[in-house]
Amino acid sequence: MPHLVAFILTAALALTPGEQVANPQPPDLKPGSSGATVFELQHRLEEAGFSPGRPDGIFGRQTLAAVYAMQKLYDLERTGIFRTEDWALLEREIQGPGPAPEADRIEIDLRRQVLYLIEAQAVTGVFPVSSANGEPYRNAAGRLAYAETPEGRFEFGRARTGWWESYLGFLYSPFYFYGGYAIHGSGSVPPFPASHGCVRVEIEDMDFLRTKFEIGMPVYLYGEDVSRSELIPDLVLLARQAPQP
Repeated sequence: MPHLVAFILTAALALTPGEQVANPQPPDLKPGSSGATVFELQHRLEEAGFSPGRPDGIFGRQTLAAVYAMQKLYDLERTGIFRTEDWALLEREIQGPGPAPEADRIEIDLRRQVLYLIEAQAVTGVFPVSSANGEPYRNAAGRLAYAETPEGRFEFGRARTGWWESYLGFLYSPFYFYGGYAIHGSGSVPPFPASHGCVRVEIEDMDFLRTKFEIGMPVYLYGEDVSRSELIPDLVLLARQAPQP
């Protein structure tokens, strides 16, 4: 943590002779913050498995998205403000949602509003998402419908590159997992459900994720009406129950 140490030393040197330093702490960070401490935060977020963008010392949109992902993962209030006490969270190793039959997959926890990128059964990235908000809208046939994101086990069936327009708006590089439902980049990814049914991610996150997504890759969605345990059996329990040779 060289930059964090530099911040503390700078704060100490700024004191007048005779003043005592009582556990100096970096300040809370939020959109608009800048400097060495933000640069350190970006590095630490990236090392912890979040996606703050290229470290530049400026608390911008992508850093905000990474902070939201951290707050969602640990069930914190989704303020977008990185507090002094949050540094300890970045020391933790992210615990994945659990094993599944497929080593490489996508899991989306709709309650937490996060997407897990899982490779070789290990979580290699956690990204904030915004799914369906449950509000009424008019579907393509003009009928009244309610926004919902399907839950279950799906697979990517097709994909597109770049911006595409649907009757509900624009989608960036969508990967479709069930009919017209897709994970796609969006210019609006609030820290709460806001879509008509698709799973929105930040555009920069989508540019990265599409290098990991493959047609046929499994996608699990759960957390609202369906629990993860209903979709994915406990492999450890199954192993214990299996007949012994």
